[in-house]
Amino acid sequence: MKVIGIKVKPRHERFDLFKVMVDSIKECDEHVEDDDIIVVSSKFAAMSQGRVIDMSSVVPARDAYAIASRHNMDAKMVELVLREADHVFSGVPGFLLTVKDGMLAPNAGIDRSNVMHGLSILYPVEAFRIADMLRDKFLMYEGKRVGIVITDSRLMPTRIGTSGVAVAVSGFEPVKDRRGSKDLFGNVMRVTLHAVADCIASAANLVMGETDESMPVAIVRGLSVKMSQIEYDWDDLAIGYEQCIYVRGLSTSK
Repeated sequence: MKVIGIKVKPRHERFDLFKVMVDSIKECDEHVEDDDIIVVSSKFAAMSQGRVIDMSSVVPARDAYAIASRHNMDAKMVELVLREADHVFSGVPGFLLTVKDGMLAPNAGIDRSNVMHGLSILYPVEAFRIADMLRDKFLMYEGKRVGIVITDSRLMPTRIGTSGVAVAVSGFEPVKDRRGSKDLFGNVMRVTLHAVADCIASAANLVMGETDESMPVAIVRGLSVKMSQIEYDWDDLAIGYEQCIYVRGLSTSK
């Protein structure tokens, strides 16, 4: 497997995501091949939609002030989190633990990095539709059958540092069901599913980076995945938080 990082000039306003990706790939003297997986930062996708908020324009409600005081947070950030999150569990100083699009996410995935001071980036709207659009356009305009992963970085419970996670996918099966198969000693797997898309996101994250790399796009080549034309959604990647072993285990701990 090979991961090719694609440098992209910084953008500050809404733009054509597909065109910028294709132009940047060519400017880096790279190309796309059939069965490549194209990985795109969720924040870059969100920027293309204009999902950048000027924090000075956010007016907090009373609940936001109360929560901000309790968790030592900016009330405007709390207000944004409450608007964006699907569910809010609780928080620690500086962060609220939330569910956004089927994923546990601090502050509903809202980010203040890689934008100008005073701005925040939200998650992209309908990320799976963006992934489908990119897949279709690579086939239509570049003549290449590819898979798409829209990725974000995520903290894992009890682990130090971030790794990649797939926010949306298109063009290939994102999870490989290993139930019923046997291990090296003949034991039958009962619950094992391989999170292929998340693994791809983590591999690409090593190249794309987290700070000033300016590589919001990567090409993953030489990986054997099952290509598919099925339209996926977040419930193909995630389970409800009430089924999550971490959430259930912590909520019932004594």
